[in-house]
Amino acid sequence: MLPETIVFDAGRAVLEDYLDGSLYPARLNVTDSQPLAEGQLAPETHLLTFEHMDILHVIPMNVVLCYNVIQGETNGKPWMMTFCNACNTGMLFDPVMNGQTLHFRRRGSYDGLLLIWDEETNSYWQHITGHCLHGSSQGKQLQMIALTRHMTAAEAGARTGEVRLLTATITDEQAKLSRAMEKMRSNPDRIGEFIGGTLVQEDTRRPRFELGLGVWTGQTSIFFPLTMLHLQDNMLLTELDDRPLLIYHAPEAIAPVAAYVMAKRGYWEGEILRLDGGAYIQNDLYHTADGQVKPLECPMQLLMRWYGFALTFPGCRVASL
Repeated sequence: MLPETIVFDAGRAVLEDYLDGSLYPARLNVTDSQPLAEGQLAPETHLLTFEHMDILHVIPMNVVLCYNVIQGETNGKPWMMTFCNACNTGMLFDPVMNGQTLHFRRRGSYDGLLLIWDEETNSYWQHITGHCLHGSSQGKQLQMIALTRHMTAAEAGARTGEVRLLTATITDEQAKLSRAMEKMRSNPDRIGEFIGGTLVQEDTRRPRFELGLGVWTGQTSIFFPLTMLHLQDNMLLTELDDRPLLIYHAPEAIAPVAAYVMAKRGYWEGEILRLDGGAYIQNDLYHTADGQVKPLECPMQLLMRWYGFALTFPGCRVASL
């Protein structure tokens, strides 16, 4: 269950695209994909990924940063992916509403977060919750399909299941834009004044642009700052809704992972996270002491900047040592 969105104030929203759409299209339509081949991408290539229909879909971040909204299909089922350069995260939604496939575009911002807009109903939507904030579809909710996750090509290539590459050729102008957006994403203080201009109330318990793993359920939302996780040797054992929760950050991974794992102790052995009792985690798979391999059971989670998580989940908890 996602949180309810606060009342929308159009007076402090940016309701137009902040880029020239003739040079920088506000949506990428992906029509096909291909299996990710070994050596096809440099190992350090930054990807935005999502798992859908037992397939890991991967998109080069330089493409994502040019568009912010990407639509496609998997086995005939349409999907729509968002990504906000400022808050550093996005989501995957079903774009079908009342039997009609909506076509979305990047369109301004609100509370320092990307706004997406659909052509069919002329409406504006929050890009993480999928809640319609303004327009004829106001109050409606897109169905979430999957979460996005940052990975390197090396991480994606280590997966045992099917991995498919979604990509597109970008123009020289788009390449310049992508490089500029990467600099902004790495140092959002560059646009701090712009982001602050659409905020009416800010949670100052943590620095505005601090990165962390935001984790939530239907009852609870918690922000785990990366700095805190690094002080714990990139492994933290805690609880979420009275269930044991493990947060870990593999040595070469971009994003941490939160998973429901019963353990009292753990330590790193290279890329392997050894747990008490002989179990271990490698490449996000749980290996039991008797040799079984199981997928991890995970709560909802996103690698996200503090201000975005706090505004999306008002009153969230902040993890502490």
